[in-house]
Amino acid sequence: MSDQYLTSTDDFEAILADAPAVLTVTDPDLETQFVSPAIERVLGYDADSIVGTNWLDFVHPEDKDRVVSALTLGTGDSDTETERADGGTEYRFRNAEGDWVWLETIASPTAEIDRDYRVFTSRDVSDRPRFEARFHQFVTHTSDVLTVFDMEGNVDYISPSVERVLGYDQETMQDADLFEYVHPDDLSNALDEFGRMIEEPGYVAVIEHRYRHADGDWIWAESRGQQVENGPLEDHVVVTTRDISERKQREQELQRQNQRLERFSDAISHDLRNPLDVLDGSLELARETGAEEHFERAERSIDRMYTLIDDLLVLAKQGVDPEEVETVDLDSLSQQAWSMVDTQDATLDTKVDETVTADEGAMLELLENLFRNSVEHGSTGSRTESDDSVEHGGDDVTVTVGTEPWGFYVEDDGAGFVDGTENLFEPGYSTAEEGTGFGLCIVEQIADSHDWDIIATDSEHGGARFEFVCRDN
Repeated sequence: MSDQYLTSTDDFEAILADAPAVLTVTDPDLETQFVSPAIERVLGYDADSIVGTNWLDFVHPEDKDRVVSALTLGTGDSDTETERADGGTEYRFRNAEGDWVWLETIASPTAEIDRDYRVFTSRDVSDRPRFEARFHQFVTHTSDVLTVFDMEGNVDYISPSVERVLGYDQETMQDADLFEYVHPDDLSNALDEFGRMIEEPGYVAVIEHRYRHADGDWIWAESRGQQVENGPLEDHVVVTTRDISERKQREQELQRQNQRLERFSDAISHDLRNPLDVLDGSLELARETGAEEHFERAERSIDRMYTLIDDLLVLAKQGVDPEEVETVDLDSLSQQAWSMVDTQDATLDTKVDETVTADEGAMLELLENLFRNSVEHGSTGSRTESDDSVEHGGDDVTVTVGTEPWGFYVEDDGAGFVDGTENLFEPGYSTAEEGTGFGLCIVEQIADSHDWDIIATDSEHGGARFEFVCRDN
């Protein structure tokens, strides 16, 4: 520039004051050493009030890391991919009125870094679209985890949302093999789908898999990905991952409800038809003959239909409200259920040492059905004890309720499973002449709604034993 334009310090300050950008000089820690007079026109501050303050004190908290990366670039302290090609960055800055405005700051080349000061210019770009800043906010706050893989499956980038969605630190996952976090049963499919994205550009993979959360639990996740064929991310695979555990839980519950409805409809169409046929035939014979025995048979059919309807209603409605689940007194509940069953000469023995968490009403229904099953099916055969030669039939069977660290059990010393356990929980299956075949089906349904595994096996005395294993143990 010719000397005629710059003859004094005043001339230099006038040019800086009229410049469209604010010139700032800071030390390596970004403490302001000099700021041009344009700051008053651009941001409303008096230049002298800014000198001695730290530039970061005016930067929005969510943008500080990016600003530090941009203004210290070349020091070896950071390596960021949010930098613009011209070395600039956009961020929010608090002006003198307390409002957040958007600044674009461009740092001088790294030559000045050797002199232990930073030189950069800043201008207000509030009226300009800010894609980079918006993208940064998006990948930070979105409910999806954005991951960029190279063609070998290495992570080139993973969004900060990984900490909120999956519980892991972004920096840790940046260097991790993400496939190690996939459930072993789902890993093969995940690898196959990733390989297909590599081999078939344009193929969009949608993968549902279990993923190990930072707290150690397995969550259900859905990952969608595709190979990028052109642009800055060419020859990379971009994948978004979201937590779908609640959706999977709803789907599983819907599947259980549909199965319950199918059982219910099958039972109505099949098990009610038989007593109706008997009733129809008995009434026809009663009209023709007037014999008392036909009326009695008709009454028995009606009684059986009432019993079937009661069991079917329980089967259709039985479920567990999570809000009703609590620690129950299994000893007291067993006594209560025992009093509600025609136990004849049978005996109840309780060996309860552990607590059980359950819906009290559903638990009562489960125990009643098991007690009724022991009494009714104990008489299907008899057994002689080798040590005391005492016969046990259904009338004097002993039923035991006990607890173990894994859950609880109900067993008896009756005849046991005379036809095995293969069809034990099928709706309508019964070996007792008067049974409806829905008692154990109801028991299984209650167990499933509590997330219990039920195991039918022989008891120590040769009778029936039902073990209820809590899955969270």
